[in-house]
Amino acid sequence: MCKAWPSVNSQEMLTAGLLLISGIKSSTFPAFYFPVENIESFVNVHPLHDMSLQAFTLCFWAKAQHAGSQTVLSYSTQERDNELVMTVGTDVGLWIGGHFISFPLYHQAQGWLHYCTAWTSQSGMTNFWLNGAAGKAKSVQKGYVSQAGGTLVLGKARDTLLGTFSNGFTGWMTHVNLWSQVLSPADVRALALCKPGQLQGDIIAWGETPMTLLGGVVLESDTSCQ
Repeated sequence: MCKAWPSVNSQEMLTAGLLLISGIKSSTFPAFYFPVENIESFVNVHPLHDMSLQAFTLCFWAKAQHAGSQTVLSYSTQERDNELVMTVGTDVGLWIGGHFISFPLYHQAQGWLHYCTAWTSQSGMTNFWLNGAAGKAKSVQKGYVSQAGGTLVLGKARDTLLGTFSNGFTGWMTHVNLWSQVLSPADVRALALCKPGQLQGDIIAWGETPMTLLGGVVLESDTSCQ
């Protein structure tokens, strides 16, 4: 049974200087709700390790409130806005080091969906899974290493030059984890099936990584695995 979490508005969070960091188990940690009416809502993430990556896997549950392209995660540096960006919508888009690829979605995104994407610099191979089912692999940015020292956010794309955010996500997001390695297909399926003893990322660990909620993002009960 999910615990009922009170809504917390951004002003309360900012005034109290709170970060979302806790000893709460990830299985009971609340979901983030990004309201439709507030285009300024996003979450600042303070990664556990630097973002100089030669490989990664990003997994999360999302329940979007409209079908257009929406940014789930955005990592930008002073040199490049699209260092690592993932979007969902009618397809899944992925930016790595300023280069873009997309994966078609043959699914109506009306309820909770589990997304995973993985990339390795060694081969440039990029894999995508929806609800544990693998899509066709693609190649991008072979030999690339992402730059450290940037800004990591959930729910918005960041324009470093203008200092603005755009392409916002609306809806619910939970169990966001980022690893500095490629997970096995079996591990991805276990995450999608909500099996006990869930793996947690070493860069973003859901329920442990410090995060700051801004612009009206609130905490709501996580219903993704029900």
